Amino acid sequence: MNISQASSQITQSGNSIGVTGVKTNVTQPIKSAATGPIQSSLLVLLLSVVFCISAQADGFRSAKGGMKIKDMKTGTGLVASEGMIATIQFTGWLDNQGVRGKEIYNSRNRGEPVSFVIGTDKVMPAWNEGVLGMQAGGRRMLLVPPGMAYGKRAIDDVIPANASMQFTIDLVRLEDQ
Repeated sequence: MNISQASSQITQSGNSIGVTGVKTNVTQPIKSAATGPIQSSLLVLLLSVVFCISAQADGFRSAKGGMKIKDMKTGTGLVASEGMIATIQFTGWLDNQGVRGKEIYNSRNRGEPVSFVIGTDKVMPAWNEGVLGMQAGGRRMLLVPPGMAYGKRAIDDVIPANASMQFTIDLVRLEDQ
């Protein structure tokens, strides 16, 4: 929401300021001493910032192919880019309409991290896109639509065709190729 959108949804009557047309938990008008144009403008700006933050409260950002990415921990050092070798530990789950479903793989349980060249077709598109910009020691959550995972392909009896997936990826190491 931008400031002009916020201002169109704020009404002022006497000492009460109400917000309309926005889903909030505020059920009572906000009492304010704001009576002048500067105070009202500052309130509009503040509400705009609050509503923008609440829209991203889950921390996910949109990425290529409809994927959602959430940084859970920031790493240090080199920044992952195409052509670099990424070594990751990961856990993958089937996504059941936004709810974490059955765990399908956990590299930590097998004691084997996975390495791949970023930007190749050796791994699913979600991993290539999902590690870009990460640094060693970082952790990300990926919400992956079918087209960024395995698409129409079923994988054995583990992953059905057209499955959405969720991954937690830890970038263990990053190297130039």
